[in-house]
Amino acid sequence: MDPDSLQGMSDHDKVELIAIAQVQVVAGVITFRSNHGFDAATRGSPGLYELRLDHTHDDHKLVIQVTRKGTTPGEIQAEIQGSGDVDRILITNCDTGGIPADTSFFITVWRVRS
Repeated sequence: MDPDSLQGMSDHDKVELIAIAQVQVVAGVITFRSNHGFDAATRGSPGLYELRLDHTHDDHKLVIQVTRKGTTPGEIQAEIQGSGDVDRILITNCDTGGIPADTSFFITVWRVRS
């Protein structure tokens, strides 16, 4: 999109919600509690999950936010798998000691129009 064509557009028009979900991980099973825009979720091992989007998108235009559900300390990260047109996101979740651990989470994927 030509930068001049962005003039006059609202902030809402400059970003598009691609996917949003509440993902539950209990006893080694991953399920969507709520979901829009994701096709599937799989658990490779404790704390390692792959989510697949409904459609492919340019990896340079995606912005991902992932947050652990609950108050237990730890760290969660999201990584786009591949480059170019992508549809997979890898989630890595660890406890405070850096040990992979299953924890439910929220995820949002935005596409920036530019």
